[in-house]
Amino acid sequence: MTTASRAKIPVTVVGGFLGAGKTTFLNHLLRSGGARYAVLVNDFGAVNIDASLIVQHDGTTMTLANGCVCCSIGDGFLETLGKILDSEIPFHHIIIEASGVGDPWRIAEIALVEPDLRLNAVIVMADAARISKLLADARVGDTVRNQFMHSNVVLLNKVDLLTRSEVTAARAEVAALRAGMKIVETTEHTLPDLPNGEHNAASRFAATEVGSRTDHEQVFRRWSYRRSGAFDPAKLDSALSALPPQLLRLKGPCRFAGASASLLQMVGQDWALSPLPDKLPGQDDIMLVGVGTDALPDTDTLDAILDSALISQTPMTIADLNRKQAELTL
Repeated sequence: MTTASRAKIPVTVVGGFLGAGKTTFLNHLLRSGGARYAVLVNDFGAVNIDASLIVQHDGTTMTLANGCVCCSIGDGFLETLGKILDSEIPFHHIIIEASGVGDPWRIAEIALVEPDLRLNAVIVMADAARISKLLADARVGDTVRNQFMHSNVVLLNKVDLLTRSEVTAARAEVAALRAGMKIVETTEHTLPDLPNGEHNAASRFAATEVGSRTDHEQVFRRWSYRRSGAFDPAKLDSALSALPPQLLRLKGPCRFAGASASLLQMVGQDWALSPLPDKLPGQDDIMLVGVGTDALPDTDTLDAILDSALISQTPMTIADLNRKQAELTL
């Protein structure tokens, strides 16, 4: 893709299950400055919200669309890497955010075989408050477990939300998955910088068997919800509580009556609102994307739950329309 004389570009892959804090970590790195990063974001949802949440920086942010990249290293991903390697102004580092259900190692392997790249690290983030429950979950446990199998750094995140004994228990659960992982306890405000080294892989080539790999496109389902209008705050609280447990993640911009747009983020049954970034895509007042297991109810059922939280608009009768027309002609 490039000339042989060009220095290899280090690649770091950031993985972790839905809601672990990957995008927050990326933004921490980009705000630190000092390097020209190429950031590639793969969101499993129908709309790549995560890419729009990345702060502006001196490098470039690219979207890896068309589903879970780790399941198919296709032409789109390779073409994106080619553009980065062929850039007239070299990038200092490539950071790839894997989808929340993806296996970061399956993306990282490309850096082992591409001569212009050097695999720097595979970082996996874990939500300290949820990791034990996720690992024990029959629906997602294998997916979560596999994310750690080739990581060399684990960021045990959100430890400030737990007691010391709870953090110790969560740390022990992660440490038991595989020997040799470095575990760093973090919070939103104490995230580390990128390591600067080289991933110690047992082999320069793929270490996993193709036959053992899970097709995340079959195991997980996407759902998108777009509406014009606004939510009633009280009704939304009830509607979100009514969403089925098979829905693992929900996020995106939404509007409320008499208020500016907000970013809704929901993990499990916990949800929060934050200020809306300026560059989120789409023109809808409400644009939410969700990821769930393959047992997620059909779209109509899910839509109906959130529709119940919309501010109802009383339809105009024929008499209303006639009166309105009369007022306009006076």
